[in-house]
Amino acid sequence: MDSLKILVPLLTPDENKQAEYFALAFRLLSEGYEKQTEPAPLSIRMYQDLYNKAGILDPYADIKRISTEAALKALPEIDKIIEPLEGIARFRACLSASIAGNVIDFNTGGHKPNLEKLVEVFSSIQIDGFAIDDSEHLWRSLQARTGKLLFLADNAGEHILDIPLLRLLKDLGWSVTFIVKGQAMINDVTIEEVRGTEIEKLAQIADTGAWAHGVPIKWVSREFLQLVTESDIVISKGQANIETFPEIQRETNIETYYITRAKCPHISQAVGAIKGDSVILRRPKSNI
Repeated sequence: MDSLKILVPLLTPDENKQAEYFALAFRLLSEGYEKQTEPAPLSIRMYQDLYNKAGILDPYADIKRISTEAALKALPEIDKIIEPLEGIARFRACLSASIAGNVIDFNTGGHKPNLEKLVEVFSSIQIDGFAIDDSEHLWRSLQARTGKLLFLADNAGEHILDIPLLRLLKDLGWSVTFIVKGQAMINDVTIEEVRGTEIEKLAQIADTGAWAHGVPIKWVSREFLQLVTESDIVISKGQANIETFPEIQRETNIETYYITRAKCPHISQAVGAIKGDSVILRRPKSNI
């Protein structure tokens, strides 16, 4: 409901039209409840129907621009803190920056990002650490070898604070492919937000081929799935990817690390965290 309160006014300032869009959303939610539709596909259909009805493809464009500007403003201050660090301390600071970016989320009920406090969020993560902490596993894995790494990006603005981690991955010798959304569903990062940024020098850029939350296997492109199978390790950002990528991971049996800020009870409970926790969660390859 909170996400609809953000979305619908972005679709139109007309209050009559807003009422119409709310009615459509509630009808779809009711139908989904009756049919016991899983939350992810239900939400995808609802957003797509609302966007199509309004004739708008990217209602979050201004929010994405403002978020990116805020992250670009914060990055130099964060870089100053990271620069003197070495080894795993530097690595964990880069992870902290990436998680600080994950607070830039406009689709989670009860979560309101303060774009002016990104440096403070980063600093607090540095102090508090990760409630679920598989960072040492990831560090050892990255140091033990090199190869192809698939980086599943999340939101616009957040991608800017992924840059310190991408720099480190490149320095370690990994070939990184940075995956953006085929088309934004909320404030997702797409190729438009990546163009002209340092990310283009640090990684290859590809997209999911999907217009969806996360990377549901039924929606992503064959090209994306091929990139997964060709990779040696996956770093997956954000809550929607925690909900959707595990099905792909089971199919491909690829070592995966989920990096996120726990922002809603559903995801928090699923990973064994509480709201507000910073999470580095390892899902290794099976022995099968």
